Amino acid sequence: MKRFKGIVAFLVIFALVFSLAACSTQNATKPQETAKPAEEVKTQFPLKITDFLGREVTIEKQPERIVSLVPSVTELLFAIGAGSKVVGVTDFDNYPPEVKDIPKVGGFKGPNIEAITAQKTDIIFASRLSGKEQMESLEKMGIPVVVLDAQNFDQIYQSIELLGKITGNEKKAEKVINDMKNKIKEISDKVKDLPKVKVFYLVSLDGNWTAGKGTFIDEIINLAGGENVASDVNGWAQYSIEELVKKNPDVIITSPYAGDVKDLKNMAGYKDTNAVKNDKVFVVSNDDIIVRGTNRIVLGLEEVAKFLHPEAFK
Repeated sequence: MKRFKGIVAFLVIFALVFSLAACSTQNATKPQETAKPAEEVKTQFPLKITDFLGREVTIEKQPERIVSLVPSVTELLFAIGAGSKVVGVTDFDNYPPEVKDIPKVGGFKGPNIEAITAQKTDIIFASRLSGKEQMESLEKMGIPVVVLDAQNFDQIYQSIELLGKITGNEKKAEKVINDMKNKIKEISDKVKDLPKVKVFYLVSLDGNWTAGKGTFIDEIINLAGGENVASDVNGWAQYSIEELVKKNPDVIITSPYAGDVKDLKNMAGYKDTNAVKNDKVFVVSNDDIIVRGTNRIVLGLEEVAKFLHPEAFK
């Protein structure tokens, strides 16, 4: 449990940080003419966009050298085909595997300004936690800073759309969004008519931390055919054991770092829940797929849905 403080802070940061150009087909006007394939609309620069802080940011030219201070944004850049332009990432970036070879420019807080400028950076994607003073200093150097801070599924779509427009990968961004929506619908359709399952998500046994309203996990539980018993609290919070017993969850889902779930069978409160009595305690395979605002979150959704309604996925 000594890792608790670091782990919870790590998860909270990820949960906070880490939220369309359409083509039309031209019909032939004469019988002998053949319809021409639609051409993707190209973004015009200078480009003015509004970031997640409500700031209007002007981007003078299409960026070729990108620094990402948000692991979720890094993932999305690779997902839309702009990964080759990423020249700097945080110490916490771990996906896709290619990021291990990209220069590191610091953590979430206190990014290394010298390391960022050394990359001859055209644009920086940041979060609310990236360091206000550092970001202002970089902007004064003429480097645009765009804050992307998705906190729900809709904001993930917004992030993807903005990244596609800024990097010139609008068509691929649109496909990523559509693929996400189609997968979410496929999963939701399988569970929508099934009884709701009462769920408690356990972040850590030390302090009984959970994920309440306003987290990706809360949204995932609802989409997966569950009911988050901790939806009466906001964000990441310590939850009362007495209240947990009162809510009596049918399923408990835990983080891989929550602690030894076998201990729940002997812990006060937990041992009295239906989840523990019926051996319905599950550990997610990877925290990142349920707390990062990326297209991979659909993998987390599917995993949770299978925990709650295995009969729907046979």
